[in-house]
Amino acid sequence: MSPDPDFQARLDDLKEGGWVLAILGAIGALVRLLVSNEELGWVIWFRRILGGGMIGIVAYFSVHGLIEPLYEAMVCSISGSFAPEIIESIRQRIKHFRLKK
Repeated sequence: MSPDPDFQARLDDLKEGGWVLAILGAIGALVRLLVSNEELGWVIWFRRILGGGMIGIVAYFSVHGLIEPLYEAMVCSISGSFAPEIIESIRQRIKHFRLKK
């Protein structure tokens, strides 16, 4: 079974320079943490910044080739700033699903 050529092309683009958008997602999460007044430990900071990078990659795959690169960068950084809520929502759904079983 061969991989989808379109997905392979996006993966190659990610290797060449799309990883920068993951960093933009992490920076979006970092800026949000710096602006907020929450007292959080460094482990929470690390988790949220890492989550921002992961959400940045997901956003990259979602909008790559559909909009101009400048707007791609904005979408990735803004989505990274929303990463804590997105990841917490996913975590709560998984937790709820486990409790149902």
